[in-house]
Amino acid sequence: MSIIDSVIRTIRCELSEDCKHEITFDRKDEQTIFGNAENAWLKGTRVIQTADARNLVYCSDSCEVKGTATGKHNLPEPPKIQTASNPAQVEAAAKLALARSQAEAAIRSGAPANIQLTD
Repeated sequence: MSIIDSVIRTIRCELSEDCKHEITFDRKDEQTIFGNAENAWLKGTRVIQTADARNLVYCSDSCEVKGTATGKHNLPEPPKIQTASNPAQVEAAAKLALARSQAEAAIRSGAPANIQLTD
């Protein structure tokens, strides 16, 4: 029995649904793989690193432009709807919303209202 340590690399265009450029190889064969005429697209790959350390790889200018249009380069936004909350948080948010609407109604009608301005 022998032990073989190797590093396998896969390079795939981010537009995998539109572009079929993908290759998996052992790093020790990298020069041979890049020298093969069928893999000429590898010499023109573009690697984009985003601010949150994601690496996006494109095989050509046209794929990079299409990838930019998809919004993959943008930082992911946190969800706007809270899905994981406990009943106390829901109740507190409901009370706050009710107090806001009552204070706004009082101000609009000219009645005295207690409001607090925060930064």
